[in-house]
Amino acid sequence: MAPMKPESRRRDPDLVGSLSLEELGRRWGLSRKEIRQLLGRQELPFVQVRGKFRVRLVDVERYERNR
Repeated sequence: MAPMKPESRRRDPDLVGSLSLEELGRRWGLSRKEIRQLLGRQELPFVQVRGKFRVRLVDVERYERNR
């Protein structure tokens, strides 16, 4: 019997083009708390999708260019 392939993980279409706080923290070398502080100071726009904070990739790239 051939080994079973793991089910491919499809990205949720609502989340495509955005990063979670954890993903953004890894990208910038910051903690989740530090990312939340940026959001709280309104330095970076965010959206909430099904209760999760997400930051659009275009906003991340704009922030990086301006820093």
